[in-house]
Amino acid sequence: MPDTAPLSASSPGGLDLGTVGQLADAHLLRALAAGGRPFHRTGEQPGVVGDLADVVPADGVVLLDSLDDGSRTVVLQVAGSLVQLVSRRQLTTIQVVGSELPAVTALLAEMQAAVRAAREQPGDQVRMRLWAHRGNYAEMSTRPVEAPSWGEVADNYAGATAASLAPLMDLADLAARAGRLVLWHGVPGTGKTTAVRALSRAWSPWCETHYVADPEKLFADPGYLLEVAGVDGGDEDGDDHPWRLIVAEDCDEYLHADAKQRAGASLGRLLNLCDGILGHGLQVVVLLTTNEDVGRLHPAITRPGRCLGQTEFLPLSAGEAADWLGADTTAPTRPTTLAELYAVREQRQLARGRVDAEPGGYL
Repeated sequence: MPDTAPLSASSPGGLDLGTVGQLADAHLLRALAAGGRPFHRTGEQPGVVGDLADVVPADGVVLLDSLDDGSRTVVLQVAGSLVQLVSRRQLTTIQVVGSELPAVTALLAEMQAAVRAAREQPGDQVRMRLWAHRGNYAEMSTRPVEAPSWGEVADNYAGATAASLAPLMDLADLAARAGRLVLWHGVPGTGKTTAVRALSRAWSPWCETHYVADPEKLFADPGYLLEVAGVDGGDEDGDDHPWRLIVAEDCDEYLHADAKQRAGASLGRLLNLCDGILGHGLQVVVLLTTNEDVGRLHPAITRPGRCLGQTEFLPLSAGEAADWLGADTTAPTRPTTLAELYAVREQRQLARGRVDAEPGGYL
């Protein structure tokens, strides 16, 4: 059990304290206002820790420990610094205040590592950050998502598709790579969503996946776009942050050849984020999926040098489909989508022509 210390009954810094959360913030504000500890740094880790006491350093003294409506807040004194931990809605936020910047940044890194270790996910899961626009503000939550390894699903793709995806899955850093746009296109049912989950797992050691539930809002609202991209207006230590993979599916409206007429400035903002002034200095990759044929996409999207990766998701050929189904199942004699093959395997009637929508588990 960590050591504890009593709280002051007075209002720190003359603040009007009405809630425990305000009291937790007041500890940090009082330290900053007093002048002896002027350095303040913050960080976030997706996921919550079962018991924040598990991440308290051995020399940490607990000043406050509150549990309120599923939100856990702990304020610590660690040597000469103050630490606030807030674990809420699948996100743990860390703030550190201290007198020396190197000590503050080192303590923040230590606490972030402790939180990561305490909420490690099973190997077949990744923790995605999910974004949605709620009226006048953007809301972000996190949750674990089942994610196969690339080796587990590579045989589900046509040979040309798998060959195009494999180098992307193997990337371990993007610092020296040109292009910050990944474009996946192809008919419904060819496995694009499963590939998104596999890429998220492959890149998880160095890149966080941010999934946008409402891409129409993302590219229509510059403020929303900047928030998802991590432009929070004040962290000069951005190089220490993980890369962000921003995923927006079914973006046909913004990628079509007449996108500028149909969607206004949305296309320009997208391209600016990928390789223009808007994205300069950001560690961001944008992954877009579409059912459109590449020939119908706006030429600015597909010009040489813009895309880190551009992959067409093809149906499996008759021979590939036969190999996938095995000898005990009669294979279709035409190119077949993965969704259709699952239907055959599950002894469903094979639909005539293409499926109308991408079923979730094998998109």
